[in-house]
Amino acid sequence: MNTFALHTATEAFAGHLSEVTSGDLGFPTPCEGWDVGDLYRHVLDENVRFGVAVSGALAPPDDPDGALEAAYRRTARFMETAFAEALDPGLLREVAGIIGPRSIHDLYEMQLCDTVIHTWDLTRATGFECEVDDDVADLVLRRMEQIPDTARGEGMAFAVVRAPLEPGDSTLDRIVRLSGRIPRP
Repeated sequence: MNTFALHTATEAFAGHLSEVTSGDLGFPTPCEGWDVGDLYRHVLDENVRFGVAVSGALAPPDDPDGALEAAYRRTARFMETAFAEALDPGLLREVAGIIGPRSIHDLYEMQLCDTVIHTWDLTRATGFECEVDDDVADLVLRRMEQIPDTARGEGMAFAVVRAPLEPGDSTLDRIVRLSGRIPRP
């Protein structure tokens, strides 16, 4: 399976993460009730859970003394390798915390969306500018536009869209709005 888009997205996240200091971990994110530390732990967990589900391999070992960026890259490469080695993207897999079996292709797109949206969350929390590769952003937007209202709300994967799409919205702004967040004015 071609994982170029996911690799591009995880590298963007890792690049921003390389600038995060331990003092930044307490900064609030656009994810209600989460700070940067919570977001960081979430993305590590997601990378591992999806990588394990797709590959059946054991999770990579933790490195409690490692730098944030290094730990993230280790889990991201684990996940990317799992997707890259998947010979049949139509195979169904179950991921802990996700309702029902999903195709590997579906899981890939879910992680691509999650990575881009959480990159925006991280940059918003830390004051960096979020730029997303145009091709990656187009893929994510297409996926986000397909999310039904039944997958949105309390306890669901996505929040309810809180701000209508605006004619002048960039692709990233549209993604952010469709994720249930509100882009910067």
